[in-house]
Amino acid sequence: MRMSSIILIVLITLIHFFTAHAQSPKIYSINPSTVEVGATAFPLVIEGSNFAKSGQVRINGVNVETYFLSWNRIKATVTSDLLSNPSILQVQVIQRSGKSNIKNLTVVSGPVGSYDWSALNAKLMSFVPSLVSGLTLQITRNGRTIYLRAFGDQTVDSVLPIASSTKMPSALAILTLVDEGRLNLDTPISQYLNGYVNVPPDKASITVRMLLNHTSGLQQNDCLNDQTSVTLRECVQRILNSPLQFTPGSRFSYGGASFQVAGGVVEAITGQSWNEFFNRKIAIPLGLTRFTYTNTQNPRIAGGAYSDVGDYSKIMQAYLAGGVYGSTRILSRQMYYEMQNDQKRDLPVVNSPGGDVLTGYSFGWWHTSLTYLQSQPQPQTPGPELSDQGAFGCTPWVDLHYNYTAILLIRDRTSSGTRIWEAIRPLIIEQILANSQS
Repeated sequence: MRMSSIILIVLITLIHFFTAHAQSPKIYSINPSTVEVGATAFPLVIEGSNFAKSGQVRINGVNVETYFLSWNRIKATVTSDLLSNPSILQVQVIQRSGKSNIKNLTVVSGPVGSYDWSALNAKLMSFVPSLVSGLTLQITRNGRTIYLRAFGDQTVDSVLPIASSTKMPSALAILTLVDEGRLNLDTPISQYLNGYVNVPPDKASITVRMLLNHTSGLQQNDCLNDQTSVTLRECVQRILNSPLQFTPGSRFSYGGASFQVAGGVVEAITGQSWNEFFNRKIAIPLGLTRFTYTNTQNPRIAGGAYSDVGDYSKIMQAYLAGGVYGSTRILSRQMYYEMQNDQKRDLPVVNSPGGDVLTGYSFGWWHTSLTYLQSQPQPQTPGPELSDQGAFGCTPWVDLHYNYTAILLIRDRTSSGTRIWEAIRPLIIEQILANSQS
């Protein structure tokens, strides 16, 4: 017998031995353990031991989307079709080493949790009108809104320009084309844009990954501010005709021009206008009624949207639930992870508003520095925390550890949004910790 065959037999024997003797998974707790009837999709956190990467969560015997975090922590997406009536859902982890014990997720018709928002209300009121003329804040967790209030000259339905907070929703929409196999993030844009516009040779190697992560080298252009006399296609051509700041892929420089070109790629691929495309892929499936790029022939893909807190919260809820809203998949599991994978890394920085606080970036999401979070008043999140702040102070963020979303809507400046965000984050987490099972 050849040595290679002997080695193969030994390896197979060892694999079977360790598989047979591997410990079965155990569930110690699930969070939440109680949810409301009618909640939209949300991530269920399962803590225990002996979880494997190949482990599968089942709810009432049906496989659900499962996300391995570590040997003692996994997540699963609970879709809204499981939450339509009061019931007890049985949660179990299945893997080659065996089946776990069962934990019950209770679906009830009444309100869940007893949040005390008095400290948060007082803190928010202290900023109006001393810092801002008005503000609106919405917080969602476990598929439902747990806080929604407005102060000053705003209401809970106020629709305001959100500036750069437009980037994440735009990137989310564009990534759906990757899921459909119509777009490759690392294919040169010249393969998509030739015939739509003329791509100069020095721009031909730029990719959509570079466009959506500010590493393309493209410069800002005045056409970004012209929503009346210029079309998106014409604006894309002007941007491509301008000199490069740097060799594509070699540096990070935050701006809006690259997203505008990405919008042109979408129009070239789909044959639809940007607004038609966004409505079909995001607005209609999520039931958005107020989020808009306005009725313009040159929508500003990186910074031209308007929204209320409700519509923007739906977009973040879909992301937090692994790309699912209700029972509808908006984004694939692969793209969900891709949007968390830092694309900025150690690249030299030409321009970045994130400073030492927002140090990572991926497809519209800023990544909050863990060192910064540790230095802030407690309690804080251990992270990851993703955000998409805008120039007028709109501050949306997703906490992937405590599994909540929040959006602060103001019309002022970024520094005002940051100041309020830093002040209220501990107050929000304090109440989430006090209601950890609901």
